[in-house]
Amino acid sequence: MPKVIKNKPLGRGLSSLLGENLDIDNLTNKNSKNDLIIIPIDYLSAGSWQVRKNFDENELHSLSQSIKNNGIFQPIVVVSDQENKGKYKIVAGERRWRAAQLAKIHEVPIILRDDLSSDKIVEISLLENLERSDLNPLEEAKGYKDLIDEHNYTQEKVAKMFRKSRPYITNFLRLLTLPDEIKSYIVDGKLSVGHARAIINSENSLQVAKDIIKKGLSVREVEKTLNKVKKFDNNLETHQYSKIENELSSKIGLKTKINFNKEKKNGSLTIKFKTLDQLDFIMDKLK
Repeated sequence: MPKVIKNKPLGRGLSSLLGENLDIDNLTNKNSKNDLIIIPIDYLSAGSWQVRKNFDENELHSLSQSIKNNGIFQPIVVVSDQENKGKYKIVAGERRWRAAQLAKIHEVPIILRDDLSSDKIVEISLLENLERSDLNPLEEAKGYKDLIDEHNYTQEKVAKMFRKSRPYITNFLRLLTLPDEIKSYIVDGKLSVGHARAIINSENSLQVAKDIIKKGLSVREVEKTLNKVKKFDNNLETHQYSKIENELSSKIGLKTKINFNKEKKNGSLTIKFKTLDQLDFIMDKLK
C-alpha cells in the first residue's frame, strides 16, 4: 500500500510550475490535504504527452548521484493510469523518475492530480521542460503544435502562456516544415534556429544547410548570401517578364503588365486600355 507523509512542504518550484491560479493546498489526493504519497517507483510510467524524447545522460547521472545522496526533494506530479489500475502516468518529473531509477531508489514521492484536464496536463508537462531549457528546438516546436492541433489552442494563447511573442511561436512552428535531414542537423546542434529560419524559404534549403555546416557560416553570412541570390533571381524574373510584356504589347498594340507571386505560384496579366474601342478590340481577339 502507498505510504502517506503528513505536511511535507511542496517547494516553490512546483507551486510555480502548476500555475498561479492553482491552490497549493489542494495539490494532493482528495482524502489527505497537504499529504504526499510514497509509492514504488515501478508504479510510474511516462505519459504520452511528454514532448521531450532525448535525455542528457550526463545530467541524468549527475541528478542520480544527488538523489542517491540527498533523496528527492520535489515530488513527481502524476495522474491515474486509466488502463492500469493502481498505476500512474507522470505529468511532471520524468527526469527525476529516470534519475531515481539509475540511483536504484525503490520508492518516490508523488502528488496525485486526477483533477487536471488533458489541456492542463500537456501545458504543465511542456512548461516544466521549457523552464528548464531541456527541450531541443524541434521538441519545443512539437509541443506548441500539439497544443494548437490537439487541444485547440491559438498561437496567441500559446504565446501568452509561455511568455513568448507571437512571431516566436510562429517561427518555431515553421521549423516543423523543414526536411527531416535539416531537422536532424538542428537536433544535433549542427544548425542553429537562426540558421533554420534563414533558409526555411529557400528552394534548395537542404543544400544550403550542408554548405552552412561545411563552411561554418554564421547566420548573418547566410542571410547576406541568400539576399544576394534573391535579388539576382528577382532581377532575372523582372527581365524575363519585361520581355514577355513587350512581346504582348507589340502584338495587341496595348500596354500589358505581368505580376507573379513566387511563393503562391500564381499571378495575373493586366491589359490596359484607354477607350471602349480598345476594349472591343480585346474582346474580339479573345473570341
